[in-house]
Amino acid sequence: MYDVKEKATTPIEKLEELSETILENVDNKLCDIQDGLDDRIGDLTFRQEDVESGVDNAQDDIMDLNSEVVELRETVEDLQDTIQELQDKLEELTDG
Repeated sequence: MYDVKEKATTPIEKLEELSETILENVDNKLCDIQDGLDDRIGDLTFRQEDVESGVDNAQDDIMDLNSEVVELRETVEDLQDTIQELQDKLEELTDG
């Protein structure tokens, strides 16, 4: 990792070059980490959108099912009324 650009002549110059090299390496590593985090955030955002879409679809399905349940209850009530009417007519015919 020690990458000296020019031949340093004094210890201070060597130290300065070494410090610059270390800072560049740290900066490069931080950039790599940031890129990885950005990719991960992008993946998580995509997954979140998938989950939200799935939730929306499920909510739509639930609303559709609720509507069907209401319709079925109305049908059952109509059938119960019809059965009661038929039972009443049957009683009239058998009693009369």
